[in-house]
Amino acid sequence: MPENHTGYRISVVDEDPLRARKDTRELLAALAEVDSTARLDLPEAGSLAGSFDKGGPSVETVGLLVSAGSFVAALVQVWLARIPQRTIVVKRPDGAVLHVTGKEVREDDTLIERFLADDGGDGTTAG
Repeated sequence: MPENHTGYRISVVDEDPLRARKDTRELLAALAEVDSTARLDLPEAGSLAGSFDKGGPSVETVGLLVSAGSFVAALVQVWLARIPQRTIVVKRPDGAVLHVTGKEVREDDTLIERFLADDGGDGTTAG
C-alpha cells in the first residue's frame, strides 16, 4: 500500500492473476457507490517479477484501497460470502492483516467489520 494512503487495502488471493484482477474489479464496482475513494491498487511498474510464477505471491498483483466503514465492510462480506473458496487479505493502516475466506465469512458475518473497527489495536496479524 502506498505509504501516504490512510485507508485499508483489500487484496483478492488467487493462483490465477487474471481471475484475481477480474474479481477485484467486480468488488470495486460493488464498493464504488458507497465509497467514492475506493480505487484499484496496482503494483509499481517492474514489481511484478516472479508474481506470475506458480505459487508466486499472486496476492500482490492487484488490490483495492478503500476508506472502510461498516457499510463497506458489510458489502465486502456479502461479496466474499458468495464465493466460499475465495480468500481475501485485508490490511489496516496500522499494519494488522486479516486473511479470510468466503467460508469463514459465511460462519461469522461480522468478521471483517470487527477487524476494521479494531483499527489502532496492537498491529498483530489475524486469521
